[in-house]
Amino acid sequence: MKRKLFFQFMLWGMCALGVSGCATLFGWDIHAPAVLSQGYYERVQPASDRVAVYLDPSLFQLTSKNKGGRFADPQTYHIGEAYVPLVIEGFQQGFNEFLLIEDEPTQALLTQYAIPYLVYIRPKAFNNDVSLKGQVLSFETEALIFDKDLRLLDRVRTSGKSDSKKVFSQKGGPEVNLNAALENNIESMVLYIQDAVRTGRWQEKKP
Repeated sequence: MKRKLFFQFMLWGMCALGVSGCATLFGWDIHAPAVLSQGYYERVQPASDRVAVYLDPSLFQLTSKNKGGRFADPQTYHIGEAYVPLVIEGFQQGFNEFLLIEDEPTQALLTQYAIPYLVYIRPKAFNNDVSLKGQVLSFETEALIFDKDLRLLDRVRTSGKSDSKKVFSQKGGPEVNLNAALENNIESMVLYIQDAVRTGRWQEKKP
């Protein structure tokens, strides 16, 4: 009994110290590093545009509990705690002028800060594909893009995958896999928005 309690206290202590992949009595808590890779900065160059982002409140505490199936122990993925700082960093790199709106945006607010494009991001799906060959995580979001008058210009779904077989031997485990899936989601979204602004795609939709 004493040995069991000692083991439990050791696990709780590891979680308190911020260990990225932490064992619990009911499986594993997976915390991503929440830092963009150098590759992101090489692939995403800043655009000279002004863009604001509003994150759906559900994103901040978003988690996914996976029973693990035959090939993995139960896992809890803390998606929101990693995605929020990653998406902020990603948009800061992607646009010379970036604003994060914390309260529900209004037309008056967009006019006050001269915001031509508002991106509202909300979560759609999180998938955990575990097999004997490895693990692939994917995270899908939906972005609604509005103009300064809060008219809907575009709606785009973006899915980011970790896309790494043999992840445990090559990439460091599920926490790194999670970070890769979130980063790829953000990269695809930012590049899409950059392209739409650069080509004037949304200008054609304005009355």
